[in-house]
Amino acid sequence: MERIDEFRNALSVHISELNIKPMVNSVSQHPEEFPDIYKLTSDSKLSVSWRALWVCEKLSEVHPGWFIPLYDELIGRLLNCTHDGSKRLYLSILFNLPVKEPVSVPLLNFCFDRMFSPAESIGVQALCIKMAYRLCEKEPELMGELRIILESAETEFFTKGVATAIRNTLKKMKSSHQPSPWENEL
Repeated sequence: MERIDEFRNALSVHISELNIKPMVNSVSQHPEEFPDIYKLTSDSKLSVSWRALWVCEKLSEVHPGWFIPLYDELIGRLLNCTHDGSKRLYLSILFNLPVKEPVSVPLLNFCFDRMFSPAESIGVQALCIKMAYRLCEKEPELMGELRIILESAETEFFTKGVATAIRNTLKKMKSSHQPSPWENEL
């Protein structure tokens, strides 16, 4: 039996984080297995592809370099994804990677469009806020727009997870804010 078949069989049944850790460790110790686990993120069986993405999310935390060549592909998959759990995992993987320059406008638009969308899960909304901030760090002229959007959000109407993402992002903005030369003159 090939390794990809072993992974598929393991991902075909209900699993928890306890089941994920051994797969992450195995792939970490045998990087040649990474293409197999990544290939399963496109499996025709949604539960297998979602669970393979979960493994990839954990791998992206310890081996972000493995995903850098896949950056544009991951964005494309995210933009076409309809499964909430998979969207959250794609965003999480992308969040673990260095931001590619120039900044992906489709990714930034995705984040702006979905950060407060009631059609999205709490996890997707919160990650969109965090990812938008990371992208705007590379495009400082957009940081003001993000600040206005976040400051105008009435956090009492959002879930705790989204409200916390808003507050924490605004705190980061304030702590990293460096006044413009003309602000000192005002």
